[in-house]
Amino acid sequence: MVSAVLMSFLAADISALYEKTVGEAESIIGGILDFELEKNGCADAQEWINGSITANAGQSSEWYAIILSKSGDYDLSGYRDALKKYIAENKINSATSRMKNALALLAAGEPPETLGDTAESSVGEQGIMSMIYGLHLLNNGCECSRYTAGTLAAELLSMQFADGGWAVMGENGDIDVTAMAVQALAPHNDDPAAAKAIDSALAFLSERQLDNGGYKSFGTENPESAAQVLIAMAQLGIAADDERFVKNGNTIIDGITRFRQSDGSFSHTLDGDTNETATTQVWLAMTAYTAARSDGEKLYIFERREPAERSEPEVSVTAAPEPVPETSAVSPAPAVADTAREVSESGSGYKPVAYIVIGAAALTGCVILFVLKKRRASNFIAVLIVAGAAAAFVFFTEFRSTEEYYSGTDDSSSGTAGTVTLSIRCDTIVGRYDSPYVPADGIILDTTEFGISEGETVYDILTRAARKYNIQLQAGANGYISGIGYLYEFDCGDLSGWIYHVNGDTPFMMCSEYKLSDGDRVEWLYTCDLGNDL
Repeated sequence: MVSAVLMSFLAADISALYEKTVGEAESIIGGILDFELEKNGCADAQEWINGSITANAGQSSEWYAIILSKSGDYDLSGYRDALKKYIAENKINSATSRMKNALALLAAGEPPETLGDTAESSVGEQGIMSMIYGLHLLNNGCECSRYTAGTLAAELLSMQFADGGWAVMGENGDIDVTAMAVQALAPHNDDPAAAKAIDSALAFLSERQLDNGGYKSFGTENPESAAQVLIAMAQLGIAADDERFVKNGNTIIDGITRFRQSDGSFSHTLDGDTNETATTQVWLAMTAYTAARSDGEKLYIFERREPAERSEPEVSVTAAPEPVPETSAVSPAPAVADTAREVSESGSGYKPVAYIVIGAAALTGCVILFVLKKRRASNFIAVLIVAGAAAAFVFFTEFRSTEEYYSGTDDSSSGTAGTVTLSIRCDTIVGRYDSPYVPADGIILDTTEFGISEGETVYDILTRAARKYNIQLQAGANGYISGIGYLYEFDCGDLSGWIYHVNGDTPFMMCSEYKLSDGDRVEWLYTCDLGNDL
């Protein structure tokens, strides 16, 4: 009798946890969809599909198509035709981008037998990520003469590190790459070798989960890494409240929701602004989770189906979430902003003019009060207080024009802690990416020596170089570099962007955290494959 009562309580508790995590995921999905529809000026998802998603086929719509293919019986045929046209008319150099397009076509109803050319030209051709993407294609029935799904899975298993993880470089596992490898291997979990490797990977991911339920990547907590882990869990049928992935009472969904904005979107860093990549990856993860928990459906396994003729599924309008209190020691970072801070063309001489404007405004306010016969002393004092605050703001701030910022000088360091060298290169895209900002030799800044002071970081030396040599820099206050010399992350595929090396190695921390030492050799390099092509 007692055990029966106990079992009923346990069943009720498990059911409540299940409803909680699935309910949270559905709420997040509703909030993101509302955000996207409002941003695109659409009344419903089908209108969005027919509009900008189809218009941007091959450029920025593919994850949306995959998400919506798992979210309802939408008609993706127009998008599918547009994507096929884009692929036929454009040369796509990145193997992973070609395979992402193929996955989107599968999601939109394209039969796998038509995608053999993509698999043949792409699977395994760009390091580990092309094996992961390639295994997704082969898991869906696409054919490649060099691999079967089984042999490709075996090769991916052979690349696992001793710590249980996978990575594009080095000898230690990376959160994102490990989670993505597990996603691709999930359909092979009935194979003993794959099952053993997956268990080891799950232990790796569990061990590195933070107390708040989230994850860090390259030294910075972010929702994208946690989203990839949640997708891996969903592919294996693991609930968000599984004890392996609950830390200090927080689930992985709790860790992700800390980045949720009031409009339903997500930021890349705590207290940052809306970030498209973060929002899309969280949406992908929540879609994978709800699909898996409802009927066991796997995110990257696509069944060909024609859209049903029915009205648009009802979308519940989700109330904006309450602001999430900051609970992490990670420094908040504003949205990515141009380091040059092009806020004024008048230069530092703007201050006298500003003081005159403030004084004139204060005098005008006092005259108006006098004319309106509101001559109480407190009114005039209030005007003076406001004017004084404005003057103080001008005094304690320093806005500089582009010309002033890119001054051609470097007086930031006395060199008391030694010297380092810095170079900036984009060799990987020379001749492959049509842009006037790609130098013919791939060198944006040749090896140059800089003096450093005690405590200066890789970020400090990069910003000094940008200022001295008039190199455009797109950076967040936390040191996240998204663009150098007008070349940005994702310009050359989903895995492209800037990474830095110090003395030939890739430090797994933000550049703003890496303190330099005398003799260090710093290189900023553009990669198309998360560093695997360097």
